[in-house]
Amino acid sequence: MGDQQTIAFLFPAFPVLHQTFVLWEVLALRQRGLSIALYSIKRPSTRTQQPEGEALASEVRYLPWPCSRAVLRANVAVLVRAPRRYFAAYAGVVQGWWRDRAAGRAWQRKQISEAAPDREFTMTEFLLGYYHRSPFLYLLKSLWLIPLAVYLGEDLRARGIRRIHAHWASYSATMALVVHWVFDMPFSFTAHAYDIYLVPRLLGVKVREAEFAVTCAKANAAFLAELAGPAAAARIVVNYHGVSLDRFRPPPSALAGSVDGAQNRPVAGPRRGERPCLVTCGRLEPYKGHHVLLRAVAMLSRPVRCVVVGEGPQRRRLEQLARELGIRERVEFTGPVPQTRLAELYAEADLFVLASVVLERSGKRDVIPNVLVEAMAMQVPQPAPWGSYVGRPSAANPATKQSRLLVCPWRSQPQKHGTARSISGRAAAKRYASAAGSPRAYGGS
Repeated sequence: MGDQQTIAFLFPAFPVLHQTFVLWEVLALRQRGLSIALYSIKRPSTRTQQPEGEALASEVRYLPWPCSRAVLRANVAVLVRAPRRYFAAYAGVVQGWWRDRAAGRAWQRKQISEAAPDREFTMTEFLLGYYHRSPFLYLLKSLWLIPLAVYLGEDLRARGIRRIHAHWASYSATMALVVHWVFDMPFSFTAHAYDIYLVPRLLGVKVREAEFAVTCAKANAAFLAELAGPAAAARIVVNYHGVSLDRFRPPPSALAGSVDGAQNRPVAGPRRGERPCLVTCGRLEPYKGHHVLLRAVAMLSRPVRCVVVGEGPQRRRLEQLARELGIRERVEFTGPVPQTRLAELYAEADLFVLASVVLERSGKRDVIPNVLVEAMAMQVPQPAPWGSYVGRPSAANPATKQSRLLVCPWRSQPQKHGTARSISGRAAAKRYASAAGSPRAYGGS
């Protein structure tokens, strides 16, 4: 039997290379003495992991296939023991999904605008996008996971674990909600980005039923409160993601180089004859806007080195785009890298550029990308598209907003001007980055 103070953490997949914020949360809570049991609905899709994630992988309990014998046995046992609670869980999911329909439709309509970004989808991505954002399919998949949630509840009960926290407000939080209903177990969840906006259904009931809901931006909290109602708003906690200042710190080279006479402080930059280095980092998906950045690089009159860190379904398309634009020799695709290597790439960068966009039909977007704060911690200047992140004001409060030159999202031309201006004015850009280099000032909206 387990410790009564143990909390089960449920993830869609764990560990995942680029989802370092949840990995650091688990490690930090354990350092504070919290006992955490790790559960994952599925296994991660990539073998490359952070070293800390690899160390945890062996203790993660990966849930079985919903049609497996183990799941069937658990459901029969619960159905015999508590039939009312069992069937009420199905009814509760349908009712919660139906109750959010009006707010969900209103939100989706707001996402379609004349200023929509370029459509950079393959046919496969288009079909997958429909699969992921269809409200009806979302309901069917939620109902499909109820037996698995019952299996999870039985496993937690057998281990003596009486509390569950789910990361991501979509399917993992739905399973935690079902565990709460069937086993009378307290639950909480953390909402991030796409899990809120891609299919805004079943969110209100989760907030109302949870002990608390955590999210990383006030804009997210406001949207969840709109769905859950004013009585449940007090349960929503805004908790910004942290950054390791030991791993992401300004390199010694940041204290070398030319001196800005106006501020009498050193400024880093490429040596004469070297190409300026631009670094971007993020999963290779359309909403990250890598296609916008590549077109901006092609427009620059000065050749640059562009390092694209990350992996994803758009890899081949982006490589093809770089060839079509005649800049393939300027662009380096690194694939997935651990954070130790990412910190080294930040140290080589003259600019960090993340050209995220809002996908017009699904609303999929960044909220507050961790890579922005990591680059801020290392004092790397950032021209960035204002308004393309839900939580953008959080990363641009009076203490930090001067660290970036803000440009219009979705368009390559403004991105090109912002990048060129930052390259030509490296002294001022570096000064701004130094002013916002401490993530302790991170917060706001």
